[in-house]
Amino acid sequence: MRIAVFSCLGLGDGLISLILSNNLAKNHCEVDTFHPSLHSLQAWFPHLPLKSFPSEEKIEEVLALYDRFFLFYEKSDWMFKILDWCQKKAPQKLTVLNPIATPNCDYPYWEGGKFDGRLTFVENLVNFCRHSLQLHNATDSNGITPLADVVFQRYPKRIVLHPTSSKEEKNWPWKRFEILANRLEKSGFEPWFVLSPAEKIQFPACRSPSTKNLSELAHFVAESGGMIGNDSGIGHLASCLGLPSVTISRNKQQSSFWRPGWAPTNTLTPPSWIPNLKFIRLRDKYWKYLISVKEVQRVFTKLYHGLNPFC
Repeated sequence: MRIAVFSCLGLGDGLISLILSNNLAKNHCEVDTFHPSLHSLQAWFPHLPLKSFPSEEKIEEVLALYDRFFLFYEKSDWMFKILDWCQKKAPQKLTVLNPIATPNCDYPYWEGGKFDGRLTFVENLVNFCRHSLQLHNATDSNGITPLADVVFQRYPKRIVLHPTSSKEEKNWPWKRFEILANRLEKSGFEPWFVLSPAEKIQFPACRSPSTKNLSELAHFVAESGGMIGNDSGIGHLASCLGLPSVTISRNKQQSSFWRPGWAPTNTLTPPSWIPNLKFIRLRDKYWKYLISVKEVQRVFTKLYHGLNPFC
């Protein structure tokens, strides 16, 4: 059977959706995974073909090649075009999965995966593969295979900091990341900032790797010793490569579902006792300032030394 898996647009979404692709492939299916940027990591997924989204004029030609479709629901123009074609031309072949962080079941396409917001997205997908699809030996592995020249955690004291994400409102203050980097350095770590080219120009004083593409970034991350960052795709990349990580997030329910789900991870959110009533959203409004640098450093150091007692 030839299957197409259509991921949501984010890097983390893509890495998690590959859990489904990998389990299907292990059960003797031919699986292509569609995502806007994951194809640059093809060498890291030698047994899982990664494809860019087809152009609009090619949608019908490309989709006609498949016997079944799994689509992770997202409100984007491109996703709606794929969904529309599948619903009109091959509804019996289509399964839509809505990755949403809620224990409720009154959202569009919840029935497709019956995801439980109290579990991580990773755990939910494994349960879907195991119970709904009844796939043999379902695993949480997304099939990532480090390149031959990668030495895992070659630099154990090198810590990856990722101070950005897909949305500004998800970002812990940049200044706090800078303070955190200074504190980590004083305690014997070697912090490095993962930055886009534009961010490197904006913050030239930050030490940042000169990676040219996502594959080189994966190489850099895999040889580091840990990760601290916002809720972002780089955190998921670090986690599926086995790095212990701390994720800083504004919302406990969202972080419970979306936190990196492979390597040991701690998630920091603002204290639950801060009021967040309908008309007094203090926690949502001020969350960035309710998570201290000291607390982030303490939680990461405890996690790191718990896994590396002799470092």
